[in-house]
Amino acid sequence: MAAATPDQQAVTAGRAFPWHEVYAPDSDASVDFYTKALGMGVENFEMEGMPTYRMLTFNGVAVAGVVSTKSLPMPNVPPHWAAYLSVDDVDARIAKCKEMGATVIVEPMDVPTIGRMALISDPQGAAIWLFKSAS
Repeated sequence: MAAATPDQQAVTAGRAFPWHEVYAPDSDASVDFYTKALGMGVENFEMEGMPTYRMLTFNGVAVAGVVSTKSLPMPNVPPHWAAYLSVDDVDARIAKCKEMGATVIVEPMDVPTIGRMALISDPQGAAIWLFKSAS
């Protein structure tokens, strides 16, 4: 049997969805709600050339990002939770998704030291981020 790739290991170890983000107009209000209502913590993550990225934590471990919909280049994004799905190759999977009727909402992009990602809408309209870790 062939050795599993890191991406296959992530999927089989239950990390098929390695990251989540909450999108809302007021990111401070989101942090306030989740820290007080669910006992989550918060930490800031600095990325060169980008605004500070806020993350919700459980027991000191980052589990989700917090993004203001007011900071997005797309207008009228409703409040929602976003899930990231681990894939072996973002660009190859985007091509296959398009072939199968998906729409690309956010073109593939690299986030230094984090990974490559793209947002698609499946043929029925459900959105999901495809993600390949840089590590």
